Amino acid sequence: MRALAPVNEGVLDRHGFGVGYAVYGDGPVTVCLVMPDTIVHARAWKAQVPFLARHFRVVTVDPRGNGRSDRPTTPEQFAPTELEADVWAVLDRVEATRAVLGGLCSGAALATIMAAERPERVMGVVAINPGMALSPPLPHKLQYDFEAELDTDQGWATMNRHHWLRDWSGFAEFFFGEMFPEPHSTKQVEDTVAWATETTPEVMLLDRQSEADPRFGEGAEEMCRRVRCPVLVISGSLDMCQSPDRGRRVAELTGGDFVLMEGSGHLPNARDPVRVNLLIRDFVLRVSADRV
Repeated sequence: MRALAPVNEGVLDRHGFGVGYAVYGDGPVTVCLVMPDTIVHARAWKAQVPFLARHFRVVTVDPRGNGRSDRPTTPEQFAPTELEADVWAVLDRVEATRAVLGGLCSGAALATIMAAERPERVMGVVAINPGMALSPPLPHKLQYDFEAELDTDQGWATMNRHHWLRDWSGFAEFFFGEMFPEPHSTKQVEDTVAWATETTPEVMLLDRQSEADPRFGEGAEEMCRRVRCPVLVISGSLDMCQSPDRGRRVAELTGGDFVLMEGSGHLPNARDPVRVNLLIRDFVLRVSADRV
């Protein structure tokens, strides 16, 4: 059972590839929420949708490879340009000529890139723990070779091709346990592990094999500098996936506001939803005040 039923939902056909989406509420401003590609789907916004839909029209998009979206069969289907086009296509389907974009991790990076490339359509960006390579990766993510056969399957050694194929659910349990350092996060870990196991390691590996997009890497700084709309960056001080330095740098380059949530991990929207919801609501009201 969901706290709020969508007013419109479906699967959009993009050149033979299905993209799942849902619309909640009917406010004058559209807020589009984008999750990281593949590992979880749009239900990860379940703590935001009912609250935000009291004030705005909220659109969620399932990433390729999870939820109601189709599962890619080639790395090319995971190209960031395709992910970007999926979101634009959903916004076109629901007749949203302009929107505030919100994203988490690589979804936050995607929202930032979309704002840089289509400024006429983006009123503002909320970037939660953005995954843009604007600072070095966290050391533990480089500790083990992803491609090698390892002699351990403990800790971050589970972030490994061979372990994924052997025990995807085991990796998900470890990974999301790390993503929620906050006490009493059992329910959030259970939810995210369940959503992660709606995809497969084979699909996740196709995602990793897709060609790297410089807009997320060496071109990230240029993309951020091109953003002209207001930006709100929210980072968790204990994020074990994306360094808070990355969020801080996104805010600096875009001229945006930076909020560091002390003691929060990678998914503060799930673990501290009241604060995150109020931050998003107030930001959207501010950026849309003269633009509705």
